[in-house]
Amino acid sequence: MVSQIFQILGEIASGFASLLVSLFNAVVSIFYIAPTGDETVGQLTIVGILALISLGTSLVIWAFNYIKRLMTSARNKA
Repeated sequence: MVSQIFQILGEIASGFASLLVSLFNAVVSIFYIAPTGDETVGQLTIVGILALISLGTSLVIWAFNYIKRLMTSARNKA
């Protein structure tokens, strides 16, 4: 009885883990095409390239705003 419960729980956990892996692979395939066969280098998709550009842009904007806030707070304290 107890072993059957643990067996069912193990199957549920295994199914959930395989679901997460397949979901992760599906999401990654939107951004990146893995190398196949004799290829040694994968390539980014258009969505992946745009995502990297937007990430870089947002980090630069965040850095500028952070520096601006530091200057404003230093000016207000002086």
